[in-house]
Amino acid sequence: MSPLIKTALPEHTKAGVFLGALLIILLFAPEIPAARGTADPDTEQVEPERTHAADLRMKLPYPAGMSYPVIQGIGGSFSHSGYSFYAWDFAMPLGSPVCAVADGMVVCIKQDSVEGGTHPSLRQKANMVVLDHGNGIYTEYLHLQANSVKVREGEIVRGGQVIALSGNTGYSSRPHLHFQVQNGLGESLRATFLDVAGDGIPKEGHIYTSANDGSGVSKFAGPSPFPLTAFAINGVILHLTDMPGKLMRLGSTYSISGTAPPTSREVVLFVMPEQGGVPLLEKRARVQDSKFELSFTLDGLRARVARWNTDGTQSNLFHMAIVPARADGTYWSEFSYPISVR
Repeated sequence: MSPLIKTALPEHTKAGVFLGALLIILLFAPEIPAARGTADPDTEQVEPERTHAADLRMKLPYPAGMSYPVIQGIGGSFSHSGYSFYAWDFAMPLGSPVCAVADGMVVCIKQDSVEGGTHPSLRQKANMVVLDHGNGIYTEYLHLQANSVKVREGEIVRGGQVIALSGNTGYSSRPHLHFQVQNGLGESLRATFLDVAGDGIPKEGHIYTSANDGSGVSKFAGPSPFPLTAFAINGVILHLTDMPGKLMRLGSTYSISGTAPPTSREVVLFVMPEQGGVPLLEKRARVQDSKFELSFTLDGLRARVARWNTDGTQSNLFHMAIVPARADGTYWSEFSYPISVR
């Protein structure tokens, strides 16, 4: 789900009062397409060690017979680094059909933005669709045209199905589609296309014709589970949970068990708005022998946000984290996990 936000959260008292400033860094900042050119050895992108999404059989993200050039590919020197290392930018005219690369479930939609350009303030303005293909594998489609999404949150879509129209929203200098395969944490994964000759990897500067008629692609494997290592950066590892990977239900109660650092006495689960701010939901649990169990109900969110979508055409986006509390009850999280609530 994008934009995925890495958050250095302010310390809170038990009453949830801010004691510091909120720092939000976009990990999936939509990029400005640019030719890669000759790489400087001192600035060459370093390939991260990540899982290959070999189980996902997919085809190019536009209709069969259509051809588009790749204007930035894997490790593109302009912006494809970090979480977006394994990504492709396809130059497309405004309003071009964008297709699901394989069968999946819609878990995130943003289509209310009409803004696009090169000012950094536009990084959070990219319209998008995120599909869950099961087994912890997702695909993300960015910079879509405003109000062009053809599917609804929770809908099962088929490979080759038109899900939206391409656009130029967000941090972008020209119309294009940013596409990547990613895990639940939003880290892009190595992947190949069935309809790309050779090694299956589109190369920057080349034009590719799609054969995406929906045949031969992966079937939907069922909703992905919540990643048990989502909060490992905070020292918290989940052992069991019934939380879904992305799309959660308002009013539902979820259970979690896991481990925290040996010195921890308490862990805190909190949910906050997508744009940051004071947590809207907070749940604490005691830690004994490094183990904890907690349950929480996703309620009270709708009344505390300015706008709530009920028809599935726009996701209600939030961020969640679990973190050990300090002895005085305050806490600090290095990472928050994006979720949709409906």
